[in-house]
Amino acid sequence: MDSTQPPVSARSPEATPSFRTPRLEAAIGWLAACGLVFLASVTVMVGMQSRERALSGAQDRAQAAVRVLAEHAARLFDAADLLVEYAAQETVGRGWDEIAGSHALWERLNGQRARLPFLDAVWLNDPSGQLRLSTIAFPSPTSDASDREMFRFHRDNPDRPYISERIIGRVTNKSTFLLSRRLSNPDGGFRGMASVTVDPAYLSGFYKTLEMSYEPVTLMIRTPDLDVLVREPEANPLAPAPLPESARRALRLRPGGGVMQDDSMIFAHRPVENWPVYVAVHHDVAPVLDAWRRSIAPYAGLTVAAALALLALSAFGFQQAKAARRVQSRLESRVRERTASLELAVDQRDTALAEKDLLMREVNHRIKNSLQVVSSLLTLQGQSAADPHLRAHLDEAGRRVQAISDIHRLLYRIDDVRFIPFHDYLTALCRDLERSAQSEGGGWRLELAVEPVDVPTDQAVPLGLIANELVMNAIKHAYPDSGNGSGGASHAIAVGLARDASGEVRLTVSDQGVGLPSEFDWRRSRSLGMRLIHALSSQLGATLAIEPGEPGTRFAVRMPLARPA
Repeated sequence: MDSTQPPVSARSPEATPSFRTPRLEAAIGWLAACGLVFLASVTVMVGMQSRERALSGAQDRAQAAVRVLAEHAARLFDAADLLVEYAAQETVGRGWDEIAGSHALWERLNGQRARLPFLDAVWLNDPSGQLRLSTIAFPSPTSDASDREMFRFHRDNPDRPYISERIIGRVTNKSTFLLSRRLSNPDGGFRGMASVTVDPAYLSGFYKTLEMSYEPVTLMIRTPDLDVLVREPEANPLAPAPLPESARRALRLRPGGGVMQDDSMIFAHRPVENWPVYVAVHHDVAPVLDAWRRSIAPYAGLTVAAALALLALSAFGFQQAKAARRVQSRLESRVRERTASLELAVDQRDTALAEKDLLMREVNHRIKNSLQVVSSLLTLQGQSAADPHLRAHLDEAGRRVQAISDIHRLLYRIDDVRFIPFHDYLTALCRDLERSAQSEGGGWRLELAVEPVDVPTDQAVPLGLIANELVMNAIKHAYPDSGNGSGGASHAIAVGLARDASGEVRLTVSDQGVGLPSEFDWRRSRSLGMRLIHALSSQLGATLAIEPGEPGTRFAVRMPLARPA
């Protein structure tokens, strides 16, 4: 059945590796020139790509900044509009003289205004434009807004919020702008105007806190006239500089927001949601390019160093090419000698392994034959014994020897003697025991539920003996009526084999017989079978559990798999 593998044959002389004659003198010169051209091309390409990435990164950062600014402005205007609506609701059902003289209304409006630090004051003007109530002072100072753009807008248009141009307040003398709404009578007629003044200095202060690259100019711009409401930084806070024409063109071309870049500047803008204003970030291209030049300066130095290294490598290569030819013949000779020596060693190793494998198979075959002879002798001796107890003991001993013999029979057949396909062994063992039990009478039936499990050879023999003892124990004791004329009854014994997720092997033997006596302690049993099971379990480091059933008994053995040597 066994056959040794043929040894690896020696290589033919044609298989011996050969060395190509070095021809580096001309090749190194061309290689150096090509390397320099390649380095120059890569440097230019990488430089241009990094320049584009630097400009693109600056645009992305500008767009991210205007998104934050737009969200911030939308929340501020929404809060200011809520205060304007609150002031408008407070005027409903009141006459203007009552409004002008109500200190309680003034206190309520002033309390609400104090909660919004970016607002300076709340204003209420009657249909003629006269200021009737302001949180600046009580009673309110005299002021006429009838000539203001926002007043004319609310007088001639339905109610909607309005953001004014940048103005100098006639009462406060501060540069500011207003958010206002129309006040209407129940019949829809014009009743006046409610407004709040937004402090541009608050917005400028917020813009200063933002960490933005390249020192940009931050803007808030009113539509549609594109007047600048807030500019940071600004040399003259009272009169912000007008928007450059290039920025106006960008706003007209992309009213929905975007970014524009030319040779001198990057301009990103975004409309504020639900409000007629833009926020924008504007900075020069020059600082972006300066940062880019600083970032690529080390790479330029590396390029020069690489070029010098290529030149040095060329000179070194010319010298090495000459030396390589001198040693080439010596190397080829030594390689041929070493290859022949290795091939001889491989042949000797393969021959030794084949002889060892043949010897192992022969040893297992002879052990199997010897154990079968012992088992047969024990069986014959038992058949000739007059004492039934002695006959039973000899028969059990023969079965135990046969169980060990079956292990060596498998070892003779398999290729890897380190492992035993224990599922095959257990199946054959159970079928032999089933046939033996059936030959003695009784409707024996072994139900197998075994999964493929490979067990190291050192553990296979003790585990096989445990399985043999458990199955024989069930055959002998589970159904005491099996030898008393009940040959027609079915006596089932279930045998299971599986490997769980932890890697342990689980062997179970269960029956539906009479079960164990209540006082039975398997650890103190004087039975040879139970003592053998206990000793073998300890040897394997396995755990044995006995689980009483209704009816019957279930033996479960859990054994960790050892790593073969």
